[in-house]
Amino acid sequence: MNQTPSAPAKIELSHVTHLYLSTTRAFMAVQDINLRVEEGEFICMVGPSGCGKTTLLSLMAGLELPTAGKVSIDGTPVRGTSRQVGYMLQQDYLFNWRSIEDNVFLGLDIQGIRSRETEQYALHLLDEMELSDVRKASPMQLSGGMRQRVALVRTLACQPDVLLLDEPFSALDYQTKLKLEDLIFSTLRRHKKTAILVTHDLSESIAMGDRIYIFSRNPGRVSSEIAIPPAIRDSLPFDARNQDGFQDLFHRVWKEMEVVSDAAKGN
Repeated sequence: MNQTPSAPAKIELSHVTHLYLSTTRAFMAVQDINLRVEEGEFICMVGPSGCGKTTLLSLMAGLELPTAGKVSIDGTPVRGTSRQVGYMLQQDYLFNWRSIEDNVFLGLDIQGIRSRETEQYALHLLDEMELSDVRKASPMQLSGGMRQRVALVRTLACQPDVLLLDEPFSALDYQTKLKLEDLIFSTLRRHKKTAILVTHDLSESIAMGDRIYIFSRNPGRVSSEIAIPPAIRDSLPFDARNQDGFQDLFHRVWKEMEVVSDAAKGN
């Protein structure tokens, strides 16, 4: 009996290894990474500094090509950057001499897809992010949390299938961070985006993710993978922290991180 082949993962890394070379040495950032992200999943990556998390985001974004192995999106090898992937960093990189509206339209201009339709979609996202009343303002007039929301709108306005998030909340105060987690989480779910978040905040990874990948370093490898129970992963991040089992899961991730850190000290 013929079996229907399974659909390719939204993102798949197969035996990915990446070296950084200089004139004097070679540094292996990640080695033999295998991971699979399904469409619509929210995946979190945690691990000690230097374990290659940002390197992996760069490989998924097509900013770099792996030294060995393969990175695929929808079954197609990544050969460079594309509109399919959006990348949001810790810094918002807004231009102070442009209005909020013009900052949001910038990605559309760069990708050559600006039209009345895409402008309207971007303005709709501004409204979703509760920013429509500051569309003519300067970034200098906005708080850090508001600027990050603008950066997210600028990224989503180009309608990527995949969103890569590299510690976008780490520079914010705790209350703003919690509010922004909820807003981004609900927005990505509503728009059915696939997302990968790199964070050092373990509670954030549990509150936001469907699954967590924990990485070791020297070189970076997947140490373990933890699935988040439905009751926690289906709640908004703020509410997830109050769900039964959250603290137990936090201690489990904490212990896994301690194992990873102790192993790194022994190398």
